[in-house]
Amino acid sequence: MIKVIIERRFRKGEDISPLLRELKAIAMHQSGYVTGEALVGTEDRANIVAVSTWQSLEHWKAWETSGTRVQLYKRIRPLLLEEPKIKVYETVAPGK
Repeated sequence: MIKVIIERRFRKGEDISPLLRELKAIAMHQSGYVTGEALVGTEDRANIVAVSTWQSLEHWKAWETSGTRVQLYKRIRPLLLEEPKIKVYETVAPGK
């Protein structure tokens, strides 16, 4: 399994909750999606980190490049201060 961490910095005062809920609702139905959550900065509420778990890198890549996700990002992008930072990590079993 892999974890995908996406850090986004939004313009202050933007209500991005509906878009993030829509993004997660659609992702939940994608092949290989396991779980996800959004974290909001305690010092800077415009800094939001999404953490999602996928069965494999291939599943994540299929979602990342899907037309549905691309269209949603066209709506999110104008609300961002900068491009999102995306990092992908492979989970490691204990003792390895």
